Amino acid sequence: MKHPFVILSLCNALVMPHIIDSTAHADQNETTAQPDQQSTETKSADTTLDRMVVTATRIQESTLDIPASVQVITQEEIRTSSARDAGELMAEAGIGHVHKYNGAQTGNVEIRGLSTDLFTESSSRVLLLVNGNRAGTTNMAKIPASEIERIEIVKGPGSVLYGSQAMGGVINIITKRGTEEGVHGSIGAEGGSWGYWKSGGDIHGKKYGIDYFISGAASASDDYRTPKGSYDNNAYESEELSTRLGYSFLNDHRVSVGFQRWVGRDLGSPGAVYAKDPDDYSKKARNSFDFEYTNKTATLKYYINNNKDDSYSTGGMGMPGPGNADRFTSNNRSQGVSIQNVFPIGVHRIIIGGQWDRNSVDTSSSSGAPYYPDSRYDNYAAFAEGRLSLLKEKLLLTAGVRYDYFDNNTLSTKGLTSTPVSRSMDHVTGRGGIVYKITDGLSLKAAIGTAFRAPSPRELASDYTLYGYRTLGNRDLGPEKSTTYEGGVEYAKDHLKGGFTFFHTSFSHKIASYYDSALGATSYKNLSSATIQGIEMNAAYDVGLAAGLDISVQPFANVTYKTRYDGESKDSASHGHLLNVPEWTGAFGVKAGQEKWDAKLIINYSGNEYITDYSASYPYPVVNKGGFMTMDIKGAIRPLKNLELTLAVENLLDRYYEYINGYPMRGRTFVGGARWIF
Repeated sequence: MKHPFVILSLCNALVMPHIIDSTAHADQNETTAQPDQQSTETKSADTTLDRMVVTATRIQESTLDIPASVQVITQEEIRTSSARDAGELMAEAGIGHVHKYNGAQTGNVEIRGLSTDLFTESSSRVLLLVNGNRAGTTNMAKIPASEIERIEIVKGPGSVLYGSQAMGGVINIITKRGTEEGVHGSIGAEGGSWGYWKSGGDIHGKKYGIDYFISGAASASDDYRTPKGSYDNNAYESEELSTRLGYSFLNDHRVSVGFQRWVGRDLGSPGAVYAKDPDDYSKKARNSFDFEYTNKTATLKYYINNNKDDSYSTGGMGMPGPGNADRFTSNNRSQGVSIQNVFPIGVHRIIIGGQWDRNSVDTSSSSGAPYYPDSRYDNYAAFAEGRLSLLKEKLLLTAGVRYDYFDNNTLSTKGLTSTPVSRSMDHVTGRGGIVYKITDGLSLKAAIGTAFRAPSPRELASDYTLYGYRTLGNRDLGPEKSTTYEGGVEYAKDHLKGGFTFFHTSFSHKIASYYDSALGATSYKNLSSATIQGIEMNAAYDVGLAAGLDISVQPFANVTYKTRYDGESKDSASHGHLLNVPEWTGAFGVKAGQEKWDAKLIINYSGNEYITDYSASYPYPVVNKGGFMTMDIKGAIRPLKNLELTLAVENLLDRYYEYINGYPMRGRTFVGGARWIF
């Protein structure tokens, strides 16, 4: 089972040369006008194109044909946003809940009560992808908004197609590529409150079957203030580069390569307001390369990521600078290969594929021991998912299954007393769904699926001693598991689009650490379970175009409400609710525009959330953090064909708010910019 994709590479010769286009970038980009030149007359067509996604089934399909709940942050929404990175885009869209820190650090991203892990990808319960490949990081602040074409979010279990960690959902960030004939590009700059500035440009186009996209930028910001006063040591500097080069040949074949680099320097690490640190800082970097080959039915991908985080701490000695500060380094390297093929059987189909992923983590400390040992795991998998199209393709029945095998290793680590250990495990997941298309624009949906998170190498295979305390992995540890039932309705026609989904998730075998007195060590075990249930609603209606006006006016709303999120003791301070999971999240607002201008007002709301209050004395109590609301506004005008001027006001009402207790966000912030488009 270690190389299932070798067999699959022979299958393409048997496939008929027609059916579904499985390119990783939806081909609607070939026909969609550039946002800078888009008129209101094209918006209805673009609404239909925006429903085409590639993440939910690994091939291009309309969301109306997919049993899962899918939402898309489109290029138009990104262009009209004041968000600076993928984490801020997720927070603004109100899809789940983002636990965001200050500066270039996005914390946990929660979907349906399950979330990414702040420190390690292998411990996450929401999977982050870039161009369909594992991102190798959970810090979405490392992915600038300016290089993103769209973000597709599949809510609920995605393990059948993507394996471990895809329990709460899958977030696929798709970067830009050249789509228009000729040579095009832009150059611009912006600046604003707290000494913020950014400058950069891009060039893109197509010619003789070759498409290309190159963009680069640099930015920086000084320390910002909150509505309650100063919050020092949160300044940053960053640089970004994104490139993609592709070549299309023989009508339906395409090869492409891409590279993204992001570097953050002198990133202030202020600590929480109740434990301020005036001189700690960090450096962060992400480098990613990928190769892709596609034709009408097959896709072959290879990727390699290198994510490095350096943290500098003075240890309270008051001597900042690399020469005097303790340095802790974590270097996460990941790479993988995936292959899949679509086999048509009349109007029906089956997708068969396989993949290999490797993740390695190396750590070091300039003084003392690193916090955990180096580790590596290899994941080998094979999957298949079929769909029957019945009743003249109005009734769609989907079923899939996946097998995963994991080889986990903890490694000898300099500065740490550790014993290398190897452990292996395997797991099977499945899902099924049904879609009934009442009309071309209205679908009823229902699905059931299982998902899992495999134990990380540290949880499964640790044996190390740090500061005199021993930690042992549990070789009998099983994966975390979930089973989700969901059903709903989706509508997308003319100027109205929206959806409603009810979901119920049973989450079990949560992995937790504990002290084992018999072993005299900290270890891990599967113990707790949770029930997460709720509704998701989204709607947008262009009342301007629907009324026959030459102006687009589109109110929109996106809301998630959890009717149950139980996992703790009913007698606890959280009344049985899961910690760090808000009851409500929502985004509301209105977009308006014509060819010469556009504007957007957006209100974000995060409801009551129970947290552990680390600002209090030990033992730390559980408290209700309460909710908060923010309001942003952004507008753009294009007085000349090639000139765009923008102005944004973030936190318009100057509210004091925190995603993480003790880490306040910026007060009212103004940002203005200019861009020359050619």
